[in-house]
Formats: sequence, structure tokens, C-alpha cells
Amino acid sequence: MGDSMSVADQFGLDDPVSPLLAEAREGWERWCAVDPRLAVVDDLADLREWTRQADVADKAAVLRTLAALTATDRSAVAALVWLLIPGACRVAEGLSDLSLDIDALVASELWVQACQAHRLRTPWLARALLNATRREVAASLGVGSRADRHWKRVLLTDELAMLASVANDRAVLEGEIAPEVELREFLDQAIREHAVEEEDVRLLHELAAAAETVGAPPRRGRLGLTTPAAAELVARDHPEAARTLRRRAARSLDRLKVYAAVWIDDTSGARRCSEQKGREIGAA
Repeated sequence: MGDSMSVADQFGLDDPVSPLLAEAREGWERWCAVDPRLAVVDDLADLREWTRQADVADKAAVLRTLAALTATDRSAVAALVWLLIPGACRVAEGLSDLSLDIDALVASELWVQACQAHRLRTPWLARALLNATRREVAASLGVGSRADRHWKRVLLTDELAMLASVANDRAVLEGEIAPEVELREFLDQAIREHAVEEEDVRLLHELAAAAETVGAPPRRGRLGLTTPAAAELVARDHPEAARTLRRRAARSLDRLKVYAAVWIDDTSGARRCSEQKGREIGAA
């Protein structure tokens, strides 16, 4: 397990004479001279402390401006990476049991994500970049596949027994429809029909991955998704507290349970709708 500075060491960004840090600091001076909105501090080295004290809207505005610069200026990528290093260290710590090279993997992926920061439209820019970094590193180490298996267990609980029934009816277990395909279809349709928000489905997936990471016992907290340990891990990359995330997850699972009762009967429902329309046309 690396220490708290190890991700920074991959870039050399905590070395005062680092060429990359010097490039980022020079870029900051240049951008502030052009755009006064960025000039919240004179030196990039003071920006982390400023973000800890700043109003949420002011901080979001500065980060959006910095992210926009990553489209054409490598110095902006370096500056953004430097700003996110404390969060990246927490990501590496949370995944440290997965690889001896976790610091290098997180550092490399953080740079990739920062290079694409100009494409993001979310107001929670730092969270989005760190979440993407953790997700991609975890997937590269096989955690994503474990999360998928955990999801399948969640959807086959007593709370969603009706969904399990339709899975049997469609011969999912005999291989005609892959479980992950069935799951994706169900969640995509639930989002399209506003049964659940996309961000809440994303949260549930994060909790599923976290539950596997911390070894949450399946018999607790909706098969581990709402256990305190899993929620605390995910909360590191979210502005909400772990308790809030647990409530959101429970509410989303309840909504999916209700929606599943409709979704599993979609074929017969469509047939009934067609028959009804036929009767209406005949009566007209």
C-alpha cells in the first residue's frame, strides 16, 4: 500500500523543482492574466487551499474554466491533475488491495481523464474525474466483472423475485439471453421511462463494486449495497454523506422493484394494448 504522496510521486508534482509543476504554475499565471475569473489565487500552489474554503459555485466556475483549457493546453492538464492528487490518493488507497502498482495505475488513468476534462458538462467536475479514474482502474483489474455479478445477485433477491421469474420464463438460465444483457435492458428501459434516474443507477453500480471491494456480507444491506462500509467507500468521491447515499440507494432499489413488476409483463402488456386498440378501432 502506497503512502499518501505516492500518486503525486508518479508525476513528480510534489517536487518544488518538478518541470511539470513549473509548467502548470507558469500556465496558471498566463491564464489568470487573460481571464480574471481564474485569478482567485496568484499562485497555483495556493489553489487547493482555496478550493477547500470557496463557495461551491465559485469553485465549480474555476474548475470548468480550467477544464476547458485542457482541450488545447497540456499545462492545464498538469494543473488539473495537481489539483486532484489528494482525491486520487484516496482512490488509490481504496483500491490498494487489488494491485501492487495501484499508484501508477491511478496516476496514469487520472492523466487520461484530465486530458478529456473539456468534454465534461457536469458541475461536479472533480468528482466526475475521480469517479471515472476509479471506475476505469477497477475495470482494468477485473473489479467491473465482480460488480456485474453482484448486480445480478441483487436483482435476483426476494425483493425482485418477479424479475427472476421472467428470467426463467425467457430461458435466461439456459443461455438464450445473457444475464448481463437482461440486466442492461431492464436498467436502460427503467431510465428511459423515468422509473429511476441515471445518476442513481450509476450510484448503485458504484455501491455494487464497493460492496465487492470491502467484502460486504450478502445477507446485510440489500446484498451489501447499503452496508455502511460500502457506502463509506463510495462517499469518498461524492459530495453527499454515506448515510445520504444509503438512503438514495434504498429508494432507487424500491423504485426498481415496483418497475420490475411492470417490466416483466411487457410482452403481455403490449399484447393487451394491441387488443384494446383493436377493439377501439372496431367500435369506431
